[in-house]
Amino acid sequence: MAKTEKKISVNTFEKIMKEHFTPVVTVRWHEADITVKRSLSLMEMLKFAQSVAESCFDETRGFVPELADFVIRSNIMEMYGNFRLPEELEKRYELLYNTDAVETVTENVNRQQLQELVDAIDRKIRYMCDTRVNDLSIRFRQVAEALEAMSKSAGEIFEGVTADDLRKLIGAVGEHGKTDEEKIVEAVLKHKASAPAKESGTDEH
Repeated sequence: MAKTEKKISVNTFEKIMKEHFTPVVTVRWHEADITVKRSLSLMEMLKFAQSVAESCFDETRGFVPELADFVIRSNIMEMYGNFRLPEELEKRYELLYNTDAVETVTENVNRQQLQELVDAIDRKIRYMCDTRVNDLSIRFRQVAEALEAMSKSAGEIFEGVTADDLRKLIGAVGEHGKTDEEKIVEAVLKHKASAPAKESGTDEH
């Protein structure tokens, strides 16, 4: 009978983690002490990725990929580090790119998690781009189908109506107010219903 392999228990796993891995470190940055969280929790990681991906698409559904790095740096400082960043974007940008604060924090975090997080963000952004392209393709196809149906319907309604008939109909409708498509169609249908059917094979003189 095969011997059952002994599993490492959750308690042992947690005990080793607490004894040998420091979740938070304090490092000196110029004249300030920085508290750095080595790894983010699962929910923090999801929030990090979502905020970066969403920042790349503006309210008009335009694609703004140049914001990705800026938001990644902001999240590193606020979620891994204990920095308070200004709400003003220009000031925030200046602080993030004109100091070595981001580099100081990233030197003390779980680099594997951060790299995997950045890779996941890249995949997420590509997926969101592909989804938007597919949505636009579906909308364009629906519009094309609707226009084709309208064209076919209009062709059936105006079948047998001459240009002179249309001028008279539009003039008659316009006498009583604003001309719109519904009134024109209604007038055409009434015209067709009241017009005597032409006998096939007869010539008009």
